[in-house]
Parts: sequence; C-alpha cells; structure tokens
Amino acid sequence: MLRIIPLLFATLFACISYGQNELSWKKQRKLAEQQYSAGNYTEAALNFEKAWKKHPQSKELIFKAGESYTLLKDFKNAAQAYKHVKEDHVEFKRIGLKYARALKQDGQYEAAKKALSNFIGTYQGDDKALLSQIVNTEIQGCDLGLKLAASNEESTIEVRHLGENVNSLKTEFAPIPFAEDLFYFSSTVNEGKAYLYRSQKQKGLWTKAVAAEGLPNLPNKHLANGSFSPDSKSFYFTLCDASSKLVSNCEIHVTKRVGSTWSTPTRLRDYINEVGSTTTQPWVIHQDGKEILYFVSNRKGGKGGMDIWYTSRDLNSGDIDFTYPVNLGKQVNSIGDELTPFYDDTKRTLYFSSNGHVGLGGWDVFKVSGVEKKWEQAENLGSPINSSADDFYYVLKPSRTGGFLVSNRTSGAEKVSTQHEDIFEFGTKRKQQQFYVKGQIMEKESTADINNAIVALYEITGEKERLLQTKKSSANNYQFPILANRNYRLVTEKKGYLKNLFDFSTFQGKREATHDFYLSKHVPVSSTPITQSQPATQNQSYTKSNTAAIYTASNDPNTIVVNQSPTISASRPAVGISNPYLQGTYYKVQLIAVNYHNENHPRYRHVKNIARMETETVPEKKVTRVLLANFISKQEAQGMLEQAKQYGFADAFLVKYRDGQRIGAIWK
Repeated sequence: MLRIIPLLFATLFACISYGQNELSWKKQRKLAEQQYSAGNYTEAALNFEKAWKKHPQSKELIFKAGESYTLLKDFKNAAQAYKHVKEDHVEFKRIGLKYARALKQDGQYEAAKKALSNFIGTYQGDDKALLSQIVNTEIQGCDLGLKLAASNEESTIEVRHLGENVNSLKTEFAPIPFAEDLFYFSSTVNEGKAYLYRSQKQKGLWTKAVAAEGLPNLPNKHLANGSFSPDSKSFYFTLCDASSKLVSNCEIHVTKRVGSTWSTPTRLRDYINEVGSTTTQPWVIHQDGKEILYFVSNRKGGKGGMDIWYTSRDLNSGDIDFTYPVNLGKQVNSIGDELTPFYDDTKRTLYFSSNGHVGLGGWDVFKVSGVEKKWEQAENLGSPINSSADDFYYVLKPSRTGGFLVSNRTSGAEKVSTQHEDIFEFGTKRKQQQFYVKGQIMEKESTADINNAIVALYEITGEKERLLQTKKSSANNYQFPILANRNYRLVTEKKGYLKNLFDFSTFQGKREATHDFYLSKHVPVSSTPITQSQPATQNQSYTKSNTAAIYTASNDPNTIVVNQSPTISASRPAVGISNPYLQGTYYKVQLIAVNYHNENHPRYRHVKNIARMETETVPEKKVTRVLLANFISKQEAQGMLEQAKQYGFADAFLVKYRDGQRIGAIWK
C-alpha cells in the first residue's frame, strides 16, 4: 500500500463505554463498519474483534479486524487476527500472504518463513506463478533478517530519533538537508494537512520546527516532498489533493528564487504529470550540463506499482522543457513499489526504498550505482538503516558524513508505536566512554536484603525527564549502563515499602556511580477522613490511599529523605486512590470514567501490560476514573497516552498532578 501522504484521522466516536459490551454482534459490527469508514481504525479493529467473539461463525469480522490493524501498521495484532482465517484463500484473497507479511513486519522471521511456505504450498489461484516469485523474495528477506540478527559484527552506523522538537504524534517525512545544520521536512502536524517545516541545529540540538516561509499554503492541497536544485535557484515539490484517503493524487510543481522571494509555482507539463496517475517525490541534480529530475509515478509503462522515472533538460535553457520521462528499468524497479529516490552525484549512486526487492520489513532502503537508465545490481543497506518496519526517504547531508531517514520503527520512550512515521538522523557511531551506576537495595530498619525490587532509570534534561529503562533487581543488586555528561534519576519501589529516588550526574568523568537504597516499610494510612486547615478544591478531594509516600532528594546527593505523606481531606465526599502519590509534578493517563469498574473487563486486556492501572472514585458523580500511572515526565505520559488510544481508549487524556493533588486535564 502506497503511503505518499500518510494521514492520521480524527476520532469521530467516543471511547468504548461499559454499555457497548452489551451490544449484539450485529450492532457491534455496524459500529465497527462506521468507525472503519470514518478512518477510526483503532476502534474499528477492537469492535470487529468483539463482534467476532460474539459470533465466531462470521470469519469476515476477524478478517476486517486484521485489515484495520494493518492500516494502523499494528502488525502484531494484525497477525493475531489473520491467523484465524489464514487458510481461507477463497473468501479472503491472498490472506496467507497478508498473514505472513504481518509476521515479518513484526520481526517474527522464522514464523513468517513457515507461513510463506504454507501459503504458496496450498495456494491454487491463477496467479500462483507471480505469487511464487513474490513469496520467494519475502523468504529471502526473512533469511536476511535472521542472518543479520545472528551476526556478531557491530555496525559503525548509529540511527537516532530526532525527538519532539522535530517529530510529533502525527507523521513527519521527506527530509531535505539544506546545510549541515539546517534541514526542511514535511509534516501533517497541523490538522493532518502536510506542509513544509524547517529546523536548525544549535549547540548540538535541533531547534523547535517552524513552518517554512515564502511557499504557498493552499487550503485544499498537501505541500510536501521537496528538492532544491544544487544551485538553490529552484525548488521542486509535490502538491496533492487534501482528501481523507491514504493515497492522494499528486503532481510535481516548481518555484524559482526571485531575489529573496519565490515565484508563483508552475506545474510541470502533462507528459510528466500524466492525467490519471500520481507523480511525486522529486529529486533534482545537475550532471553533465543537464538538470536531471528523478521522480516516482504509477504511470503506464512501469514495472509494477509505483516506479522511479527520470527526465532531464538542458541547464542553459530558461524553460522547464524536460524530456519525456524514462523508466529506470528492472535493476531498480520491481513488481512491487519503489519510492523516495535520492541521487548522490559525488558517487553516482541512487538510494531508494522498495517493497519488491529482498528486504527486512515492508519498505527497505537500497542503493544502486549508475545514472539515468544504466544501473548495476541493487544492494540492501542492511541494519540499522533498515528494520522490520518501513524505512524510506534516505538522504545524505551535503558533507555525505551522515543524513536522515524516515521510519515507523519504535525508538525507546521517544517513539513507542509503529503507527506513524518519524524522522531519524544517522551517522558514524559516536564512541562513548561506558559508565555504570550500581548498588544494593536493603531494608532501612533491619538492613536485610530486598530482592526483586523495581528500579527505573531516567535521564534529566533541563526540566524534562525521560524514562530510559526499567528492570527488576537481581537478588538485591541493580546495575544500569549510563553515558558521560548526563543527569540521571533512579527510582526504586517494592510492594510494602515506600518509594525512593537518587539524583546524580556523570559530568565529573567518573566511570562508575554507586548508590545503595535503604527502603522504609510502608505503614498504611487510616482511611478515617482527617480535616486539614485549608479546604481542598474540586479536584483535590483525597482521603484514602493504600500507600502514602513522597520521595525527595536532600542536599547531600548520597542521602534520600523519605517523608510520610501529608494528610489530605476536604469538605467534599472522599475520593479513593489506589496508588501512592509523589512530591512535585507528575502525570497520569485517564482512560475512561465508568459507573461500574470491573478491572477484568476485556477492554483493559492490552493496557494492563503497558503500565499500572489505578482508580479514583468520584462519589458525587457516581463514577470511577480508570487511569494509568504514574509518569514523572510529560513526554513519557504522552507516549503512554498514544498507546492507550491504540488500544481502544480514543478519548483518553493526560491529567496533571502535584504533590498528590489532581490539578486538571491536559487536552493538548
């Protein structure tokens, strides 16, 4: 499926309420179909699954759940859905191939190989010869993935997520390096409409992206996929219909620099922007006295779906009189799709992405030497450039020492989902001196060992805190690898004990930091309301808590002060909470508010695995809030919010807390 301008759709339906579980399978199916038509694939998938469980005779329901998950690029759940119908090739065309590809894109190469072999062994369609070729390529891709995973050879390339200054929870794509410290890119962050943005590197960090100036902002068009000519006098880009579809009709335009401004865009001629086809993703170079334009199109005469073509014109010409487009041929183009060409004229090498050559996932990045229509054999760039996810828009910086790519791969706490594309930067792996923080965890009162405690490591940058890793202690010991010149925080917890933290830095150049935690036993607080001098506000009506602890760091970096929580009450009815609260500011994700809470309800089956669930009762409203908690950084909480929405809680939102008190919702 072509993702020229990936769009994220607004949710049109409220989150699943308790009452929805009482729907008949037919009404559940109707609801799912409405959500699917509206582009709300997360809820559609869940409701198709629910309808199928109520009426398992209808295989179409679980198939449509798989289709919804595939559109979301949630390949793990897509495979789980498809496996129930993977043998039914008559009713569901090529379903065995869809199932195998979902396994492959989830990185399950062995299972994918088996599924591919089973599919082609039982398939009897008229197109079996063609599908045998496709399956063979997919199996070779699985073998390549297994080979790379088993290799002990360490890559010299490092791929880094560009962070929230550039990336958002929408889709960022098509990076254009203008200088070593300046690049442009496309984003759908503004209400799903693609436009051009720019970011500049200052003091080693990319600045907050801002909209590019001087380009038209057409209300019914996406502006994306740009390329500056080498002399910076022309800018080629794509305008696409701003429809609600994943595939848009696109055409290439050009604007020319006039002093400090840009001219009115000119559409390239009909023989390039062929009617009835899509023409997009231009990349322009100057070579041998010609301006050569590489682009992507599904026009007639190609080798498969989307192919890469080229056209050229004389550099001395003042007109956009390009030659008739020529297909790059079978060395580049396959029976699948080829996208995002970038030509490095210093090495006469074309980089592009394909899902028709031997690859690790959906789209992989390839390189091929040559020019115009004379090309050698295409070569997969391997990992870490490629992954089991989709990887494209590979482009080098002017120095050719690094560059950018776009991927929907996950990347730690910064990107927890494969459901949207982000921009990554790559370059030579930086040699870092390895540091470690380690220590023991003991009981404060008796100094006895505490085993299997949960220890979390955060990196602190300014006022932001990012969760790096969480692990159980080994016996009573813990150890984390850390980097030089960083600020960190360790948070330790164990059921029956008060939480504890330790802040430290590695700016002093020491190879190792050591800190032993001494945890105090938790003494339950009485549930009897206690009156405090100042009445609580509407959102501060807490009286009950299973545990009550605040952790703070003292002036001595080796000392942690653990305080009993202050008693909190109010003139309003009590609100029960099921977890300790922390000192300072932190966040929770409110999933839903229900009249009756059943923690074993099927709606929670996924979110239970990503974070701890809590509840808050609001007696005067006769509802119970269900939340995920607790997150020290807003960024971490937003990551969990995104996951919660993927798992069916479309109306989930962030809630801010301070010193155990609910401050209010954060809607943006």
